[in-house]
Amino acid sequence: MIPWKILIVDDEEGIHGITRMIFRDYEFEQRPIELISAMSSLEAKTQLAQHPDIALILLDVVMETESAGLQLVKHIRETLNKPDVRIILRTGHPGYAPEAQVIIDYDINDYLSKAELSASRLLTSVIVALRSYRDIKFAREQIPSTNDGIRVHDVASPQPEANPSSEALPEIAGTLLQHVAPALKQSKRLSKLELNPVANELARDLYAHQQRLHYALSLCLNDERPGTELQAASIAETINATLLNYLPQSRQDGWVLDYHLAPELPEVVTWDTARFQLMLTAAIELALLQAQGHDLKIRIQKGEKAQELLLKVEQSEGQPVFNHSHWAEQLRRSLQQICQQLQGRFTEIDEDGQLCCRIAVQGM
Repeated sequence: MIPWKILIVDDEEGIHGITRMIFRDYEFEQRPIELISAMSSLEAKTQLAQHPDIALILLDVVMETESAGLQLVKHIRETLNKPDVRIILRTGHPGYAPEAQVIIDYDINDYLSKAELSASRLLTSVIVALRSYRDIKFAREQIPSTNDGIRVHDVASPQPEANPSSEALPEIAGTLLQHVAPALKQSKRLSKLELNPVANELARDLYAHQQRLHYALSLCLNDERPGTELQAASIAETINATLLNYLPQSRQDGWVLDYHLAPELPEVVTWDTARFQLMLTAAIELALLQAQGHDLKIRIQKGEKAQELLLKVEQSEGQPVFNHSHWAEQLRRSLQQICQQLQGRFTEIDEDGQLCCRIAVQGM
């Protein structure tokens, strides 16, 4: 079997010996692990040239210079143009490389302190990295080369439309969902592993981004989406689970997404939880398109009718910039369809950009 190639870059001979002892006779997915050693960044460049299929690099920061390891990362990512290879930084000098900043600035996949590193911790990090490398390679193999299958058209012949028709969109979205689902499952498992704090945060952010993508693709499906059985669920917990998907972007862009539950609401209602979350996601996505970076507020209260729930999404301040892009119109269609499926209706108030969803629930 073709081995997984792991490059160890460290100027301490003992680190190489310990790593070899940990991975002696170890296999991942029935493939052996081949360890390749380099005592300096210069030796590492030579090994990378001789072994272009290296999957993972265990890299020390301080070697010939205090930043030799970080400079090697730049060489790998920028000069060699190797975005797929996984890089785990191992350092006995944490002060030379602030953990969070290094991961962000240098495209590092994990950061380990030698002082706190155990065999099980190193093994877990390596397996997670190899899984990630495997998934990246698999995804690239599914994408045909842009040079493959090129057809030459006569100038006078009609050209196919660049955009897929609306009839094809649900089929395309459904196919993409099938590809996203395994990655979503793996990132959820990754987010529950006992990693260091920064890696934990990155894993949670990855899961949130993939969950948001999953919902966006679901919103491209037609109105024949299968519903789920009615179930008793906490209103607050259902909303919190959805809002977590927006935490990475809100932190990055500096806006706040908050919600308020009217005091007269029961804690638990009976509804189609999955469809409600899809409706809430569509409303948030549309509001974000029009908010231009302003904070958003979600308000949930009893409707005018019995057993009716009213959900409002609006800007906390500023005037919305109404968006009529293809994506915005798709979100509006989805909101109308989902509200109808939940025996309600969707309205958009032009004056302040307020989005209102009225739906029927049990237990009000």
